[in-house]
Amino acid sequence: MATIQEIDAAKNQAEIDAFNAHEQDLLAVALGAPARQVMLRAEEIGPQTGWADGYLSAEHGFCPVDYDESASALAKSPGRIWVDLCERMPGCVARGRVQESVAALAIVEGTKDVIPDQALWAAIVALGMLCHIYRFEVKYDGNEGVSVSNTKKQRPNCPMGDELGEELVGIPLSIALPYYQVSRRMGRALPHLTFVDQSSYNLKIKDPTSKYPYIARFDNMELRWPMFGERSEVAFLKGVADTSASFQHGPDAIAACQEHVMNRNVEGLLREMIRLKEILERMPNAFQSISVNPNSGDNFVPVHKWVRWAKFSAPLSRRCPASSGLQFPPYLVMDAFLGRKKYTSFLGAEGVHLRAWLPSNLRAFIAAIEYHYRIPEFVEQSGDPRLMGVMDGIVEAYTGERGFMGTHRYKVFGILEIAAKTGRTETNGLSGAADGQRPWEETHRQFSDAMKERLEPYRGSLPVEPHQMRGTFEECRYVTRVLNRSHVDSDPTRSIALVTLDIQDTGITFAPGDRLAVMPLNSWEECAKVAAALGLEDHLNDPIEVNGTWSRFEQHLASVRRTKIRKLTVTDILRRGHLAPITKELALKIHGLLHASSHTVLQVLATEEWPVRGSLGDLLQGALVDTPPLIWDKAFNLTNLSWLTDLIPVEVPRTYSIASYTDELLPSTVDLAVSRAEYKLCSTFAKQEEISRGGVSSSFLNPCPPSDDTVSDDEILVGVSRPLAFQLPLDSTAPCAFFAGGSGIAPFRSFWQYRLSTSGLSGGKNHLYLGVQSREKFCFEDELRDYVHADFMEVHVAFSRDSRGLAYDPHSRDLVEREIPPRYIDTLIVEQGSTISDLVMSKKQGGLGGYLYVCGSVAVFDSVMNGIRKAIYNHATATMENVDVIVNKAFAERRFMLDVFMTPKPLPCNLPTIPMSQLAQHTGHRPGTRTWIGVHGSVYDVTDFAPMHPGGTLILKSNAGVDCSKSFDNLAHTNNPEVSSLLTKYFVGHLTPKPEFQGGDQEMSSLYDLWAAYLRTTVETLVAHQFEMHEIQGTSIETSSSHDPAGTLNIWQHESLPSTLAVRTFYAYQSRLLQGGFAALFGEKLQELVLKLSFGLANANGPGANTQLPDVLGAVARAKTSADAVSCTKEVAHVGQFVCGSESALRFQERGVFAYAAKSVELDIELLEDLRQETCAGMDAFDSIAATERMQDPDFDSSRLAALTTFLLKILERIARRLGIFYAQLAQYSVYRPELERNPARARWAFVRRCIHDGSLFVMAHKAETDVLAAGQSSTYYMSRTNPHQNVDFDNVMSKVQATLGSAHSPLRINVPQQPHTLNAVHQTRGRSTGAASAVATRENAGALEAMNNFVEKNGKAIRRLSKMPAMPASFEELQRSMANAGIHTPPETNEMMGMGLGIKGHDMGMHGRLPTPPSSRGSSRSPSRVRQPNSAEMLLSKLNQTRSRQNSLNSRHSHQSQAPLYPVIGAPPTPPMSAGGQPKNVQSALSSMMGQLHTRRPRSEAPTMSPNPSMGSGPHTRMRSVSSTRSVSRGRESGHMSMQSTNSLRTFKLRGLVEEAQRIPPTF
Repeated sequence: MATIQEIDAAKNQAEIDAFNAHEQDLLAVALGAPARQVMLRAEEIGPQTGWADGYLSAEHGFCPVDYDESASALAKSPGRIWVDLCERMPGCVARGRVQESVAALAIVEGTKDVIPDQALWAAIVALGMLCHIYRFEVKYDGNEGVSVSNTKKQRPNCPMGDELGEELVGIPLSIALPYYQVSRRMGRALPHLTFVDQSSYNLKIKDPTSKYPYIARFDNMELRWPMFGERSEVAFLKGVADTSASFQHGPDAIAACQEHVMNRNVEGLLREMIRLKEILERMPNAFQSISVNPNSGDNFVPVHKWVRWAKFSAPLSRRCPASSGLQFPPYLVMDAFLGRKKYTSFLGAEGVHLRAWLPSNLRAFIAAIEYHYRIPEFVEQSGDPRLMGVMDGIVEAYTGERGFMGTHRYKVFGILEIAAKTGRTETNGLSGAADGQRPWEETHRQFSDAMKERLEPYRGSLPVEPHQMRGTFEECRYVTRVLNRSHVDSDPTRSIALVTLDIQDTGITFAPGDRLAVMPLNSWEECAKVAAALGLEDHLNDPIEVNGTWSRFEQHLASVRRTKIRKLTVTDILRRGHLAPITKELALKIHGLLHASSHTVLQVLATEEWPVRGSLGDLLQGALVDTPPLIWDKAFNLTNLSWLTDLIPVEVPRTYSIASYTDELLPSTVDLAVSRAEYKLCSTFAKQEEISRGGVSSSFLNPCPPSDDTVSDDEILVGVSRPLAFQLPLDSTAPCAFFAGGSGIAPFRSFWQYRLSTSGLSGGKNHLYLGVQSREKFCFEDELRDYVHADFMEVHVAFSRDSRGLAYDPHSRDLVEREIPPRYIDTLIVEQGSTISDLVMSKKQGGLGGYLYVCGSVAVFDSVMNGIRKAIYNHATATMENVDVIVNKAFAERRFMLDVFMTPKPLPCNLPTIPMSQLAQHTGHRPGTRTWIGVHGSVYDVTDFAPMHPGGTLILKSNAGVDCSKSFDNLAHTNNPEVSSLLTKYFVGHLTPKPEFQGGDQEMSSLYDLWAAYLRTTVETLVAHQFEMHEIQGTSIETSSSHDPAGTLNIWQHESLPSTLAVRTFYAYQSRLLQGGFAALFGEKLQELVLKLSFGLANANGPGANTQLPDVLGAVARAKTSADAVSCTKEVAHVGQFVCGSESALRFQERGVFAYAAKSVELDIELLEDLRQETCAGMDAFDSIAATERMQDPDFDSSRLAALTTFLLKILERIARRLGIFYAQLAQYSVYRPELERNPARARWAFVRRCIHDGSLFVMAHKAETDVLAAGQSSTYYMSRTNPHQNVDFDNVMSKVQATLGSAHSPLRINVPQQPHTLNAVHQTRGRSTGAASAVATRENAGALEAMNNFVEKNGKAIRRLSKMPAMPASFEELQRSMANAGIHTPPETNEMMGMGLGIKGHDMGMHGRLPTPPSSRGSSRSPSRVRQPNSAEMLLSKLNQTRSRQNSLNSRHSHQSQAPLYPVIGAPPTPPMSAGGQPKNVQSALSSMMGQLHTRRPRSEAPTMSPNPSMGSGPHTRMRSVSSTRSVSRGRESGHMSMQSTNSLRTFKLRGLVEEAQRIPPTF
């Protein structure tokens, strides 16, 4: 009711009338709050209709009330046949029997008289998944990748649902008809499978009584009907169901908020908003149940397997909605609750689209909170700071950078990056990926756009991306002040203080483990030094026009103060800007402003460590003395102070763990335990003295006593964040161990206070292991003694500089004073090793499965980890390898959590730099090798950190060997102090910067960029193929993977029988390499390199030269169209035929397929490693050329370019030849290996039956013709071996480039993937996997095509001039020949290059075992006797060759290639190449082998016997051993060994068919 004063203030009758209740409010009182009424109606009608309108209740939210009710009702109805098939489906998928199993089902209709209402949800889930798995099997039947035929397999002979709509075309009527009927009964206009159907409504609850904090937790559920039965599928769907279930109590809280708004109940609204905030803050934890860490057991989701689910869940048609995460209720419900205004982003439009397809109860609930009694409007009108603070917390918890949406965004980024790099970019739905952008980055940006739309009503239009706000002032949204500073120990200097901040009426809430971000203020002393040096004493209160980051900060201050924008003053800039320590960027700014006139600044720039220990005030005070006044006055003009904000950046917040817990609804104070950091001032400023300084933030919060007597009234900006990887377990009875150093005890104080408050003495055991310097610095001693007396906690303390020790006595429950030698915390841990080992070991390993927390500096972290490893080694294992298994398991299970302090550690800058080629060599894909990453010019060895990485090991491995700064920034690691402090531990050195070529040679600089991009492509291709390498190569039928520490990874078996899922994995893997990988490595990117290098060499040779170039493009073309390539293509395509259908008879060739897969992967990885090594040699050549001192040669620049391009073209020639070698090696192997099978006779007979079925048996009498027809042509690789250096002129190179550009402009070729026009088309595209070049490779090649086109247009005149020059003898080999004449010899190749001519390593092929140098008479008409002195180009080329020779000797893989393989395959040694005398592999040999043991009828008349040619008896899949054997085949065919042409019409028809089939086999890229 209005007060008397308000009534008296009314000026007219209308205002007085308005004091009475509004009709809308009266109606709401009579009917109730809309959201609550929707919920009550759903609870009333739902049980009667089987919840057909959607689940909605106060207790369970949008989750099922009973997860078993619908499935039980379906099992009791005729629809139980669908339940039975769903339970059998993983076995059917593994056996390749999906289609025949579905086709065999009887038709059971989905009408009400057959399927009761209570069974509807189970029916729609079961039928939807059956339809999708059937469509998946039809789409991915082994022809989608490498294939020699476009024909699809025959559909089952059963009625189809073609007339029920395009969604059900090609799906058997036995599931299509009931699915259509049930969908109609559920209110779905089109049959479609939602994300929620597959996860939340496809669960079985283990213990329905376990309800805290919600029922459907990961550890309390099982997936009811997995389709593939793989761990990745189960873990992923359980994880997303857990995420949705964590919002279980959210709808009730939202409905209650609306009720309190309707009743104007501020206190009730405050209580429910805090409840909703706590629900939202808990939700990101559910994301952690999906782990990409291989050691995480049931939570592990291998991304390359997870993508299979993305293909499975593709929509059935273009017009029906796709399975999207936006179908989960929390997203659209919270968007409506917070009053989201804009939905123009891609994901926003998708949300609006999907909202129309939600169940009616959910849609009604969303409409009720969106259109009636909006909570944000009421909060804003109330003016209550508590409500506004809590609302701000809700916004951050839901859509903030560290909240639910931000966590989701980072989780998706990591998964999609790995998926995209493995060539499967369809997982991101091609959601508007723009040309030139990597798909996962584009998806990341779209998440960012959607987050900004959600934030706009509260933050305004954001000019930066959300991840750029992380770790900045944007996260500090509350204003507070220091209330008190108190001692926590007996140290008189108070090195650690308990700082109490006032948060009364701010709306701040926090939980144990939360952190407080604090924006520190610079001391008045530091501000005075800057002001005095710059002459700002009279301008301290002057307002400044700001822009950029300072402008955003100005608006931010007004937002958190809830006032109008007030201009910043000079004092604000000085107090809130970054003054210390001195960064390199800051010193360079001063250096530039003063025009290099200050000796002090020069001394600072000459430092060997950054940042410099000092402040801007120190630097300016020193520079003021030695800088001329005119320069100083001009640099720092006092008439316009705009330069001040350019000089001083905004300070960044510091993060402190909260050291208190309260059960108050809204706490009034918060405690921080702040340790004052101190450092020695740089000698440049300290001169001969030793001056100690305190850290900016720590000395502000904890200044030296007695300054705490006068508590300042400074306004401090703070913000609360919740680390996902540092929280107490949900199980209050779980034991916990806390390891702390110094002030690292702070978060543990909140932990033990919470556990005591909530569980008392009946909770889990608590162990504290504390390391401090001395007895005086033992924090919270009285409090800890009380806990020890109460048997609530064990406390063990190590003093590093004090022998007055304390020992825990379990009998007296006290800390006993005892003389103990000084020791560190690692010694204490080893002493308590038995208990700690049990805590670290998981329950499955026989341990206690305790939760371990480490808080402290990096040094404390190292000490703790060393102690734990020693303790486990002493008490639990016999080897350090097993220690790593136990520790990594604890990290993977998220039982080992870290909170590492930000300890600014200057990094040395005088170490030798690390070249890009050295970084590229450390990809860690082989066991025992190291993993390096490059970040912002520095290199880090993250091998040991990978198992601890909160984001999983795979994301680190996917960025191995390259500069991953962009991903690092996108994941907000750049502004994360914890990440920064950990990186210093793994620092290796600085990355060698791009060389500065003398004379500013732009052409050489562009070549460097192009070659660096190609190196990145080779490394990323190698890295992308490591994820499945160990699975395919490292397992056998009998054994698990030797690479998997748990020893449980064996993809080749399902229930002790061979699995077609493993065949799918290898088929997709090999198709991805032969199509997508080779397209990236040997496609347009390589052509661009050849074009620009050839042009550079031809141009450098000068007018009149007829430059001869290596035929790189021709070598690639010959390799990919060779007989070996055709043979490889056919063999991989044959593997694809084992994917679906029992007629493929995998059971007869299972071991042959496994052996072929293992050998193929081995050759794949070796090829990619060879390409990387060659490309690295080229990368080093640029550094060598740049470091070369300038010679007296007037044509030095052109000579340098000629030497470099000559060397690089030689490398590209070797790269091209390696492709042919790869095909030649792989063509020696086949899946047909009867000698390996359990039943060789049945394997041979199955092979003959297959040949009878496909008609190839009828041509076995025409063996010679079959060889020619099957191969298509003789091996061009072996033919070209006689002349490996078949050089061509520049015209030849240009003609091939022009042909490529011409085909690129053809309308039949699509250069760049086009963005789908509709949302449904986007998700439909996701379901189409062709195995062709990935979107990344396609975009790179499209960029290369555009670059080549622009290059040709730009240099058209020069190209025409070089193409039309008169012939002049100047060949590619002239440089090498001239060097030989001058006594400068190219060093021989290393062992690794031996056998290059043949392509079989270890074979002697003459020519001195190295790449042959062409004779001087080839390619040139100059006289060989003509001797001249070497010029600059020749000397430079000699230097490059020597450099490469040294590198090859260091990086040769010859040693490990000659050893046994790294992984067991079929329990046997690696299979040698099939020779002519080996096992038969073709139809004729297989049939003859069986007939040899039988009585054979002799014909009445026999033709004269002809002596067989032994070189022709091994079949079309067998390669010859040597040149002579190949030539003998040719001679044999020419000398009459071919049979007469058959007159049989059937055989003639089959021969013609073989010819046509051979002609149809195109290259794979």
